[in-house]
Amino acid sequence: MPRLRLLTLLLLLLAAPAWSAKQPPVNLLNNPGFEDVKDGVTADWDTTDSGLPTVFFGRDSVDKHGGAVSVYVASISRAIAMWHNWSQTLLVGEEMQGKDLVLSVWTRSNGLDGRGYILLQCYRDPVTVMSRRMQIPRAEAMMRMGIAATFDPVRSLAWERQYFSEPNTGWVRREVRLHVPPGTDCVFARCGIFGTGQVSFDDAALTAEPARSDPPLPLRTNLLKDPGFEGDGNSWEYSIPPFPTVQVERDTTVAHKGRASMRLHSERVGLGEARTGVVQHLDRLDLGSKRFRISGWTKTDSLKGIAFMIIYFHRPDTVKVGPSFGRISMTNDWTHSEGEFDTPPGTVEMWVNAIYTLPASGTVWYDDLSLEYLGPTPPSKAPKQKAAPPPPPKQKTQAKSSSP
Repeated sequence: MPRLRLLTLLLLLLAAPAWSAKQPPVNLLNNPGFEDVKDGVTADWDTTDSGLPTVFFGRDSVDKHGGAVSVYVASISRAIAMWHNWSQTLLVGEEMQGKDLVLSVWTRSNGLDGRGYILLQCYRDPVTVMSRRMQIPRAEAMMRMGIAATFDPVRSLAWERQYFSEPNTGWVRREVRLHVPPGTDCVFARCGIFGTGQVSFDDAALTAEPARSDPPLPLRTNLLKDPGFEGDGNSWEYSIPPFPTVQVERDTTVAHKGRASMRLHSERVGLGEARTGVVQHLDRLDLGSKRFRISGWTKTDSLKGIAFMIIYFHRPDTVKVGPSFGRISMTNDWTHSEGEFDTPPGTVEMWVNAIYTLPASGTVWYDDLSLEYLGPTPPSKAPKQKAAPPPPPKQKTQAKSSSP
């Protein structure tokens, strides 16, 4: 019997490393390989409904990375600027806040003229939470909650997108990583196309991992990626409303310095006011109560509108519009603008915009943009109040003599 117990103990000790091996992270996506079909469509995934007959979503059983099928989105026109994508929405709770989410997707480009992308977004959006739980359209959920469209409570808290623009590729693994800020209640995972051509997607994965700490913000260092637009432009978001004549693209014939600039152009079309340009964001939990400097060069040609740089601050409870700098219109050669601003306490996401307002006609070029961290917000110095002047001395009154 002692020998049997000793043998059993030895076997347990030998098996312990296998038991204690680190388990692979759980894939939070449903139907990650796009294999399952429900009611004739790919289960658990949504597709953007633009109403355009020039965009196609489909399944491919021949060209796939793994499993039986892949999915694709194809576009044959870019007359109307639209981002077309497959997406999945996940409702999350406090157990996810404070972690990092990692989205990976295998992609394949075929005749891409524009940009493919994968995108991970964290939002605080009680309307979407209600619509998903009750399985009703978001507009109906907003109506039941008594919320007008002009007071939509949705708040963007974190955002990370990876663009890619190679015209033709084999299967390539793309990945983005994003910290889940406090207040997040829904997460969007997207993979799509902007432009024309076809991009295929397969074997997506979304995992939660321990958070990586952000490195300290470097002082007086440009925090913007590709600030002179010398790369392929994929470090920037393009803000383009769906107007047919609006263009946002790199220009290699005009530059303030280097080989390229970003060119914005439009004719005077469109209903209502909108803004177009290039945008870059910064996501950190420690963005609040800090001072930054923004600067850049702007050139305009016959601009019947206003070009400017503006900052937006996102907090879990609100979005605050920051200051604008370098407002310019009509025709001007390269003009330098700069200014300093302080972030509100609690800021978790900051958007830097180089844009102009629509409807308008004309052309704008931006180049050599910069965003620098200058340090904590200086303590406010209340103006010294002047001491109140002393009251005037009281005059002695003499008694008047009465007449006889």
